[in-house]
Amino acid sequence: MIAEFTLGDGNPVTINMDQIDYFQPCDDGTLVVFADGRQLELTESYDAMAEVRPVGTAGRSR
Repeated sequence: MIAEFTLGDGNPVTINMDQIDYFQPCDDGTLVVFADGRQLELTESYDAMAEVRPVGTAGRSR
């Protein structure tokens, strides 16, 4: 699944949700960690991320 989110600088970013290892709340939104170790901080809340990818499915749909 492909979804669009917003970076801290206001720019949009498109993410392939199947490449996410996990995500967690952070000070200004949500920290997304990819299977290859890359990280992005998004302005969307953890709850908004969980709506797109339910908790417990992260990293399991490869």
